[in-house]
Amino acid sequence: MKMRILYVEDDPTGREVAMFSLRKAGYDVTFASDGQEALSCFSPQKFDLVITDIRMPGVSGIELVRNIHAMAPNLPCIVVTAYGGMQTAFEAMKEGACYFLSKPFGRDQLLLAVGDSLDRSSVADDLEGLGISAKEVEKRIVCVFPECGGSLQLREARPDSN
Repeated sequence: MKMRILYVEDDPTGREVAMFSLRKAGYDVTFASDGQEALSCFSPQKFDLVITDIRMPGVSGIELVRNIHAMAPNLPCIVVTAYGGMQTAFEAMKEGACYFLSKPFGRDQLLLAVGDSLDRSSVADDLEGLGISAKEVEKRIVCVFPECGGSLQLREARPDSN
């Protein structure tokens, strides 16, 4: 069965390029042109991954991630933006995003983020099946900044760590 992705982007050109790459890679992709449209068509059983831009009219990508994680806490979300840095990445992580891609990003970076996010989601599902809460596993977000030539991983501090 094809993995199902909800791609939320208000820029039609960016959306079409990303959707072409994802469909060519074998994913079943549904698009929404803004956060409100995404919330209207979203259900946890319908999608395996959400990719969202941050700056959109109405419901922002950060608000969308927050709402999706209220409905489906383990569903992976990738946040993409042309207008964010580390502070935006931290905010996205707090709301549940697992990847932060800075625009412009390439096809390979997008497909790597999607594959890694889906793999981690599968591990979380396996843990839940074993009776281990995914919340007990270290939370991290991978940030990719192509214009700087690299990426980094941010980890959430555990309450008992100093």
